[in-house]
Amino acid sequence: MAGHAELEGEVLLDFVTDTLAWVDQLRGPEVPAVGRVLDIGSGPGVGTCALAANFPGAQVVAVDSSMAMLERTVERAAARGLAGRVGTHLADLADGLEGLEPADLIWASMSLHHVGDEVAALRALRDLLQPAGLIAIVEMARPMRVLPESLGLGRPGLVDRLDRAGEDWFGSMRAGLRESVPSKDLSAMVQAAGLDMVGSRRASVRLDPPLSDDARRLALGHLRRLQTQLGERLDDDDQRTLEVLTDDRDPRGVILRSDLVIEAWRQIVIARRDRRH
Repeated sequence: MAGHAELEGEVLLDFVTDTLAWVDQLRGPEVPAVGRVLDIGSGPGVGTCALAANFPGAQVVAVDSSMAMLERTVERAAARGLAGRVGTHLADLADGLEGLEPADLIWASMSLHHVGDEVAALRALRDLLQPAGLIAIVEMARPMRVLPESLGLGRPGLVDRLDRAGEDWFGSMRAGLRESVPSKDLSAMVQAAGLDMVGSRRASVRLDPPLSDDARRLALGHLRRLQTQLGERLDDDDQRTLEVLTDDRDPRGVILRSDLVIEAWRQIVIARRDRRH
């Protein structure tokens, strides 16, 4: 998981760099420089290191529930000369944020949906914001796609069936979380948590052929994860098609085919503390 998350973060790094440029614009020139950043659900630290590079005077704390992910973060920061400004904090987003100091920027990318009560988590993060601080929340706007519409094998419409099966899997995953509450629109949850939105947008990244080796490996890893997650939700024909697509020696597989496309979408909300809280 750490290796796949690191690869995905690197291939889709534009989501981070573009959003950080937007954060800089929204903060404006009159506010003090960012001195402390919390990266909530940091994973292996791709975003953490990008945050440290974007705010060269800041201390950046990677917060994650996985020690393996935090160890990868430490290694990545050291390799980029950032070890002195990147720290780690082992914690669960649902109830493990005690002891963290307030921050000028809180970055929560692809982590909120892993918490049963997302509004409660946002309230906890709100309380960690400095008075002039901002929180950037990044969540998936729609499932990532790594295949062309016409595959030349299996039944037509595989991409749409994977999306539907993925939505069903995601709903079951959310329902199984501790103290799970039905998820709502991200903007509505942000406002319910006592935060004022200062910006909201939908962003996308599209990679067209020919893809880099890293992008191809991302597509392969993504499909193999879908095989594991969605196996029981797919019929035999679709499972056989996935077996071909994930065979790294088959010319019809994603590693060797020439028409591979990657598309990813994110919903991004930037907010600050509601002055009433």
